[in-house]
Amino acid sequence: MAQAPVLLRPKYLLRRRALRLGVFGPSRVWRLVAFVIIFENGLRKFFGKQPDKLFVRSVGVGRILTVAAYAPMTRRERRKTGTTKASLESAARADLASAQPDS
Repeated sequence: MAQAPVLLRPKYLLRRRALRLGVFGPSRVWRLVAFVIIFENGLRKFFGKQPDKLFVRSVGVGRILTVAAYAPMTRRERRKTGTTKASLESAARADLASAQPDS
């Protein structure tokens, strides 16, 4: 399916209208919409889920540092699968130990 041209996509139409009526105009509602659209990535980074570090391993002088992280799960997914951070950490340690021999 062909996509619409960039300037006709709803997100860009909203952004253009919010800039015209909110930032450069008198409407406070459109100003709030412009704020949300412009700072969307920052808001998602602040309020969104971030991966947790499970295991950090230094392999010697001049060697690489290995960091293992897992994708965060929702509370419902964790409860459904019965996973805990301890079980994920032990699985990550086992994977790293098998993949890289000790120096």
